[in-house]
Amino acid sequence: MAKLKILMATRTHMEKMMAMDHRVNSIYSYRLQTSQDPLGWGLTFQRVKLPREVTIKYPRDENSLLRSWADADLIYAGMLEDLLVAYVTLEVKTMPKTARICDLVVIPEVRMNGVATTMIAACEDWAAKKKLDRVLIELPMRNFPAISLALKCGYGQCGFLDQYFPNSDPALFFEKRLGS
Repeated sequence: MAKLKILMATRTHMEKMMAMDHRVNSIYSYRLQTSQDPLGWGLTFQRVKLPREVTIKYPRDENSLLRSWADADLIYAGMLEDLLVAYVTLEVKTMPKTARICDLVVIPEVRMNGVATTMIAACEDWAAKKKLDRVLIELPMRNFPAISLALKCGYGQCGFLDQYFPNSDPALFFEKRLGS
């Protein structure tokens, strides 16, 4: 496979980004289990195998994507030759000293080839140059492939929020602390 070039996204890229296939297939999901006793309560996220492979729609529709892109502090486009194969959006205004990866999309034809890992690494490099303390990734709880990617890249789960995304999907949050 050719070397991935990462560029600042332009309006031309954004038109192509909107047309990309944002869906993902999965045979696993996560289930939230709660427990309560007299001393407190707890939450556990358990991986479960689904009865069949499912296609998960992206949690943002076109209008939500456009708003996300408008709020972004940085949008990278991942190019193989002259073909747009990935993009990632970063936002830094919401949380102190934190870069939030709000959107990370890779076209199905090149998934599982290190493209998403390279895009995340570029985000981490950018955040480190900006002297930020951490990178946070927000992922739908049903997107097992993306959760696996975050864990593989050294991110640890740091939060959960029900009905977070515009389609009301719950989100799991993963963070990676950047070295000082």
